[in-house]
Amino acid sequence: KGLFVQRSGLRVYEMDFKAKTYDYGSMDMTTLVPEVCSPGVSRMAVQRQPDTRVHCVLSDGTVAILVYDSAENVICWLKFETAGEVEDAVVLPGQIEDQVYYLVKRTVNGSTVRYVERWAKESECQGGNLNKQADSFISYTGSSASSISGLDHLEGESVVIWADGKDLGAATVSGGSVSLPVAVQNAVVGLGYTAKRKTTKLAYGAAMGTALTMRKRINALGLVLANTHYQGLKYGPDFDTLDDLPAQEMGVITSDDTVWEAFDQDSFTFPGIWDTDARLCLQAEAPRPCTILAAVISMDTNDKA
Repeated sequence: KGLFVQRSGLRVYEMDFKAKTYDYGSMDMTTLVPEVCSPGVSRMAVQRQPDTRVHCVLSDGTVAILVYDSAENVICWLKFETAGEVEDAVVLPGQIEDQVYYLVKRTVNGSTVRYVERWAKESECQGGNLNKQADSFISYTGSSASSISGLDHLEGESVVIWADGKDLGAATVSGGSVSLPVAVQNAVVGLGYTAKRKTTKLAYGAAMGTALTMRKRINALGLVLANTHYQGLKYGPDFDTLDDLPAQEMGVITSDDTVWEAFDQDSFTFPGIWDTDARLCLQAEAPRPCTILAAVISMDTNDKA
């Protein structure tokens, strides 16, 4: 099997040998989201561990990432954006996880700079003392310190801080360092980012047929999570109306900066609105860890008369 980009640069195809025709054939990998590679693919790199991920660098400095598993019939696209432009991508093999590097052009302190930045491993983004969820980050491990240096490459930028298992908020880099509210022994400091997920149209069977074009609302939401900060995920009917996760479990207030290794609690009330196009929106923000395994919704539907 192999992947190639159509001449226009807008479509990615998989080519493999077809046993039925005893010849090579191709399949459009962008059928469900034909606009995902716009304005065109300029570079491509393939990661095989821990999943097959195709990093398609686009001419506008963003990256379209294809998560692909032919055995499970999984084709998933996501867009990656950062405070700058990604110009190239390279993948080096690893034992458990491949090493993914981006060449990123940024404007820092009024100057144009280029950095080679490496993706953190999934195993490094599960909470704990060092949670490496930030762009262009540095990490520190050592004796207790109330300031972190080595941030000259982000001079004047607002950065997020995760230290000793806690989210210490944001700070501005000055003189190549940031001051912390408390002394810490472990820290990760870098540019913050937001991860957003909006469901597709909710098409399901209602009493009078498909729920498409019917007025409906989400009334409850259940989540199955792993390695997630207790305030690491927000939910709502749109990205302008988001709520934090419930701050208590079984009637007990959740401790600050708790990271759930596993979360599988009862569903809770969702502030849904009546609309023909009701959606579920989820949002996570660095540096708090978040892994969503499943989202289960309960619906009210106003069936057609």
